Amino acid sequence: MTSRRRRFAGGRARISVGLLAGALACALPLAPALAQDAVAYQPALDAAWAGRTAEALQLINAYLVEHPDDHAAQLDRARFLAWLGDYAGADDALAGFGSEDVEATALRARVLAWAGRRDAALALNAPLYAADPEDYENAWTQALILRQGEWPHQALPALATVQAVKPDEKDSVDLAKSVRLPLFSSVGLAPSLYTDSDDIEIRSLAIDTNLWLSDRWRLLAGATRRQHSAAFGSAFAPLLGDNHVDEGRVGLGLRFAPTADTALELWLGNSRIDNGIGSDGETIGHLQFSQRATDAFSYALTYDRDRVDASPRALAVMRDGLALDLAWTPTLRDRFDARIAADDFDDDNSRTSVLASYMRAIHRGEHVMFDLGLQAEGQHNSRNTDNGYYSPDDYRRYAVAASSYVTLGEEAGLYLSAALGQQKDETFDSWKRATDLRAELTIGIFSHWQLVGSAGYSQRLNQFGRYEGTSVGLELRYRFCEFRADRCPVVR
Repeated sequence: MTSRRRRFAGGRARISVGLLAGALACALPLAPALAQDAVAYQPALDAAWAGRTAEALQLINAYLVEHPDDHAAQLDRARFLAWLGDYAGADDALAGFGSEDVEATALRARVLAWAGRRDAALALNAPLYAADPEDYENAWTQALILRQGEWPHQALPALATVQAVKPDEKDSVDLAKSVRLPLFSSVGLAPSLYTDSDDIEIRSLAIDTNLWLSDRWRLLAGATRRQHSAAFGSAFAPLLGDNHVDEGRVGLGLRFAPTADTALELWLGNSRIDNGIGSDGETIGHLQFSQRATDAFSYALTYDRDRVDASPRALAVMRDGLALDLAWTPTLRDRFDARIAADDFDDDNSRTSVLASYMRAIHRGEHVMFDLGLQAEGQHNSRNTDNGYYSPDDYRRYAVAASSYVTLGEEAGLYLSAALGQQKDETFDSWKRATDLRAELTIGIFSHWQLVGSAGYSQRLNQFGRYEGTSVGLELRYRFCEFRADRCPVVR
């Protein structure tokens, strides 16, 4: 069961895809339109300006119970909800305003932009921006909308207006960081360590780079050095040679975005392994087509060829795979994700698998976001190969999943996820426990230098007793675009 266990312990199956991105968006302020003069609900405004948004929301809710028709208060309540990251609540609060209400329309466009509903936000804000392209608020929202997708450079004209009108405003500085960050190139260094109760240990050191070539092209390159080890005589050790296998891999790729909603990525490389008595080199790589079909639905289709990296023995096995990744957000509170895959191995095994999850936004607060949902997984292999990787005929897993993002400031955040459930394959006489935990700390969210530390833990009960696997990793990344100074924000 090592392959599956390490996949979860390593964190490849995130509980809530996109939660981090939404939380990072909350770190940037919505350009406020709150009244400057004293009003009847001034304590709520004072609390909001002081950063006590949850308190402000409570105060304005109490005020609206007595004054339900106060138009300005209703709009400010929607703003408070958006500041808390509750975009669904903010959108619901604005649903009752008519299209003729320009202020409500502008605010709803910004809320939808934060929520990732680019097309819907653009439909509302584009007419306002076209009517008055020099207006600070309209330009601010337009830049926020257009930074999304494969062509973030489309946001630069609107950003230029924002910076011309209020160059030193904090909202302008933060927007510049958010808009320009996707245009940066980057280079990263990532060491990691995986260990488990099957005495498998995998040490890895990787370096990668992502270089901006033009608005549609990016160059990808990377190199990795890994050492896989297992106890002599175990089912996971190499059949010949040492108890460990050294692997070196290098690769080069291109990413092309023909439209703002589609991308094509090709990456090719070579993987060479050495078990102490000889070496073996193989071509690896992937070809991926991804598309954001609508505001609510996106997908990616990937063909890849790689080694089976579950254990030292499994490294000798090559795999050709086809995977379809689906993401559907029918509402601003609900998200469905699925990965459907078919793999063919050169040891005469074939595999079909599916991993699906549903997550619902439960809480949005000043410092904590929390989602709750379900996971389901299934896997079928044509044969049990005994080649050092898990290949069941009928594996099933169901779990309750939870994830949370904790804001630690504008430049730091902590992502936590857990899946607690039951698992079973054809060899089990009953359902057994399955637990996965993961934490990821990000420092330098909008800075040139970024450090990401991660840790994962997986526990399984099976026919052979208790399995435990852990993984830890660091990623140090430097992001730059100094060779295009017109696109680089000043990091203050």
